[in-house]
Amino acid sequence: MIQRFQIEDLVIQDLSGVVFRAFDTITNQTVAVRRFFPFGANGGGLREDEQTAYNIAVGRLATITHPALRAVICGGCDPVDGMPYIATEWLEGLPLESFIRPGLVEPAAAANVLLKALEVCELLSDVLAEEAVWVETSLQAIVVGAEGTGRGVTFWIAPLKWLGKNDGHRGLEPIITLTEEIMGWTGKSVSDQADHGLEGWLKWLRGKAQTTTLRQAREMLAAFIGVEPPATAKKPAHQPTCPPVMTRRKKSWLWPIAVGAAVALVAIASGGYFFVKRSNTATAAMALEPGPADLAATTTPSPEAQPEAPAPATARSEQRSVDQENRKATELMSSSRDLDRQTNARRTAVRKQGNVFAVGDRQLLLERKGSEVRLEGRLAEVRLSNSGATLYLEFSKPAANDEPRGYIMQNDLTEAADSESLRKLVGKNVRLSGKVNTPSSKLRPEIQIKNFAAIQEVP
Repeated sequence: MIQRFQIEDLVIQDLSGVVFRAFDTITNQTVAVRRFFPFGANGGGLREDEQTAYNIAVGRLATITHPALRAVICGGCDPVDGMPYIATEWLEGLPLESFIRPGLVEPAAAANVLLKALEVCELLSDVLAEEAVWVETSLQAIVVGAEGTGRGVTFWIAPLKWLGKNDGHRGLEPIITLTEEIMGWTGKSVSDQADHGLEGWLKWLRGKAQTTTLRQAREMLAAFIGVEPPATAKKPAHQPTCPPVMTRRKKSWLWPIAVGAAVALVAIASGGYFFVKRSNTATAAMALEPGPADLAATTTPSPEAQPEAPAPATARSEQRSVDQENRKATELMSSSRDLDRQTNARRTAVRKQGNVFAVGDRQLLLERKGSEVRLEGRLAEVRLSNSGATLYLEFSKPAANDEPRGYIMQNDLTEAADSESLRKLVGKNVRLSGKVNTPSSKLRPEIQIKNFAAIQEVP
């Protein structure tokens, strides 16, 4: 099988996922490969039905082309653990927050960014057949293309939303938050300018966030600032495909030494997943989009005006920030590799022990969901569920919400093996044999015990 994506570097990792810089052997282009943790860093992957839905969504998203959206190349789910991933174009540039100066952003320029956000969300909603803010709205996740890229403000699709992890947040609140952050209005009451300006639109949207549509919000914004709303981009009719295989290769010497601000994923609601390269073309990159004003100025400079050179202290501060981010990226890469080695070593040890798992092997147990396993540990408590239908065999008291445990249905108990006989095993080392399920939580592996013979006392 052709191994399409060759991993060059781990860019950043947090509780929501990991981003790799990779080489696409089909297009010979650098791409961003993002592997998601849909249930947290210690959670499992998607179920079979969820994988099917994910693959359908990625296939649809890969048909979209828009200058303000990172193109989706392809995606899928890891055949081993069910973890979803996606490959998108790699875009050199700076985060939007680099151009934001509190109190110095023209409403018309901010409105230009918001119009683009609403436009691409409308396009994505049409493809996914559901209205939502489908893009990352963190100022760190929105990229302004570097000089030579030909790209202005560019958004990234928010995958955790179309994985169904934010079903309760399908209104336009993220657009409200984005507006407030760009303008420096977070936590403030904006002035009421009757029926015109960004302030009036924001006030209107705050009252309509749960009921208005993306198109209505976009048309109202255009009306408030007095411009025509941009036309929605058309979708091309192509269906890219890609094998779910990734391999790691040695770091290329072409990888830039000076890498800029890494962006952490925002928790669940709209995490950002990108890492941008600092360049010496920040001034040129500030041309966000053809629009009525520059984001970082309140007045239009005269033709003779020259941009002010940054103060030496500011330059040194920015360089220190770059160096700090580089160190963080290096530490994350090292930490991830150490974790991989430890996990692989433990996986090998479990096999050598006859596939007997310990209580601390939660992630490995999640990988074996639906399979017969054996779990060994010192029993701390036998507890009846609130409904009285289930007995839980737990290995600590109180047990953590994600700690592996055994369970047996009251209907499966016999007179020879009632709840009291099970409680006699408390304080002893036991081995539970059964199938791994996740009835309480997708983060918690539970061993379903069918009979008393599946519980053995061990030395």
